[in-house]
Amino acid sequence: MKPIILIFILSATFLSGCSCSKKEETWGQFEIMKMALSKEPSIELVFVPDTPDGRERRVLCGQYGQDGCVEGSGKRVKVRMVEVLVIQFEKQKQACLAALAINQWYARNWLFDDVTNEPVLIDFVKNVFSAKKPESAEECDF
Repeated sequence: MKPIILIFILSATFLSGCSCSKKEETWGQFEIMKMALSKEPSIELVFVPDTPDGRERRVLCGQYGQDGCVEGSGKRVKVRMVEVLVIQFEKQKQACLAALAINQWYARNWLFDDVTNEPVLIDFVKNVFSAKKPESAEECDF
């Protein structure tokens, strides 16, 4: 009878440590920058001055019209002399739908804008982040 009790205790311990729901993996700003720098050490954040011209170049959530955009996360990043706009979303699905809406790229919870038709940037986002360019809303169902 003791082996049955031991099996019951071990299986109860194992099951209580498991989660039935899959936690969505997201990247924060430091993670994404660290990944980028590890593959492309020459990348740099582009400073946008607080001038009328600079304010027009800001990367803002309102430009993307999708729920879940993280306010203040938008950045311009220079990769091999070409700028890419990056903006964080709360969830992967939101970044995917935003990418679909503007015919651009995403990886996890990040949108990469101004990538399409720029071979240097396509290579960068695919190799560093395994980014994808969704073709349909079904691809965004996670």
